[in-house]
Amino acid sequence: MTATISHTRLRVLFALFVVASLLLSARLAYWQTIGRGDLLSRATDQVHSDLIVAAQRGVIRDRSGAILATTVELRSLYAIPAQMKDRDGQDTRSATAAALAPILGERPDVLRAAFESGAEWLFVRRRLPEETAVRIAALHLAGLGFEMEPKRLYPNGAVGAQVLGFVSDDGLGQYGVEGRYDSELGGSPGRLVVARDPANRELALGLRTAVPAQNGDDLTLTIDVAVQNSAERELAAVVEREKSPGGAVVVLDPKDGAVLAIASSPSYDPARVGSATSEALRDRAISWTYEPGSTMKAITIAAALDKGVVTPTTSYQDVGYAVIGGRTLCNAQCKVYGPTTVTQILARSQNAGAVFVASKLGAADLNAYLKAFGFGQRTGVDLAAETGGIVRPLAEWYPVDLGTISFGQGLSITPLQLASAYAAIANGGTLYRPYVVASRRDADGEHRTAPVAVRRVISEDTSAAVRTMLTATVDNGIASAAALRGYSVAGKTGTAQIPSDDGRYVDDAYISSFAGFVPAVDPRMVVVVVLEKPQSKLLGTVPAMNTFKAIATDALRYARVQPDRP
Repeated sequence: MTATISHTRLRVLFALFVVASLLLSARLAYWQTIGRGDLLSRATDQVHSDLIVAAQRGVIRDRSGAILATTVELRSLYAIPAQMKDRDGQDTRSATAAALAPILGERPDVLRAAFESGAEWLFVRRRLPEETAVRIAALHLAGLGFEMEPKRLYPNGAVGAQVLGFVSDDGLGQYGVEGRYDSELGGSPGRLVVARDPANRELALGLRTAVPAQNGDDLTLTIDVAVQNSAERELAAVVEREKSPGGAVVVLDPKDGAVLAIASSPSYDPARVGSATSEALRDRAISWTYEPGSTMKAITIAAALDKGVVTPTTSYQDVGYAVIGGRTLCNAQCKVYGPTTVTQILARSQNAGAVFVASKLGAADLNAYLKAFGFGQRTGVDLAAETGGIVRPLAEWYPVDLGTISFGQGLSITPLQLASAYAAIANGGTLYRPYVVASRRDADGEHRTAPVAVRRVISEDTSAAVRTMLTATVDNGIASAAALRGYSVAGKTGTAQIPSDDGRYVDDAYISSFAGFVPAVDPRMVVVVVLEKPQSKLLGTVPAMNTFKAIATDALRYARVQPDRP
């Protein structure tokens, strides 16, 4: 019996066949015309590899061109534990750990645990010294390999660590210049597309397209590595002698705000940053706030002179103390001086005298001049992690604050803020924004940093008068230990109590400091030295002055500044 198919079913099957043919033809036409580019791209992706080409991080130099930071390629050791087998297929992870341990200075059990952790791939040690990498390579151990990685190198070791900062294992700048200028130094990675065969081998004649990497900018700093080395050496020495928890030094060019040196203690070695404490990483020159003590008297007197409420020869009767806001504020040891001029107030560092001057000035004007000198706000220096200190709003001042602030209590500042303020006194009355990067070089050439004059704080006449008074403070007053043979020196000591958590002050512990500039008649540099809790306590300004002398002597010699005194 022969089966038959109805005409209706044949017509349906024929119609379905026609529709399917039309759909296939339309799809083919689409891929040959409109969709051709997308299809070709997908096919190309299957035979091409897209590679990232790393950019070279920029070099950092000091003002004379000496290299402070550069980048080298080092071998990093990695492991593929599953491949750690001998010719017979026996596991060699334990033997590999034992062989590597003495070379890497690691315990065998630590390495063995890493190899047996279940990880398919892991770094054993990154950025090895070349001699270490050579020793490991000579062992020909299965399951180990090397990958080239960039490492930031600091040729001067720990010198300038607080200024420079460091680069993390991920290639990111941290702290200092490395952190602040990370995007400029890091550059932009490139892209390389390479044709490969099905076995993932690069084709010599294959298609290559590339976007070249844009290397990072090179930076030249205002830092003088010789002055920086001197500042760090002298600070470390005085901190050790005084058994101090730490301190800071700032050296500025008062003519434009260029930073010649910044030293902070404790410090760290950028090559061994993993062992550094959080306190060592902190740049005290820009992030440590403290009550400045008597170094603030020069600011108070400068404001009063500029406002015209006193002159250097204005006198008052000193009785050893002053009463303000119902509080009695004494001179050191409540010493009585009798008839005293404003010049002598600074030379003798009389607290009662500072209160007398501040009372003539008034709270509103003192507050305004503090802000004009840059206190209570960041200086804007081009370093990472700067803080601004605290000057309370005028509305929050109590009557006694006019007195205490006049001699440096009741506000907090940073060493860099104090150096900038003294630079304004030294240069004729202009506050400059301190800066560290002198120039930047990229593919378009060199771009120099233009100094920024923030504002005029005091008049040139006021500046000259305060310079003369500060010179007398060193020549004939309380800061005589800061005098330098052959050079005029202007400066002021500071001894400040340390606030406690209960709102009072810590017993028998002080912050000692000295702020000065040299030569006094034509200042070339401002040097600020601040020491935390020196064992000399109330006499801690003496080691601060001695440190100033040592740093200033070195800096004057390096700069070949001619003596201005016989």
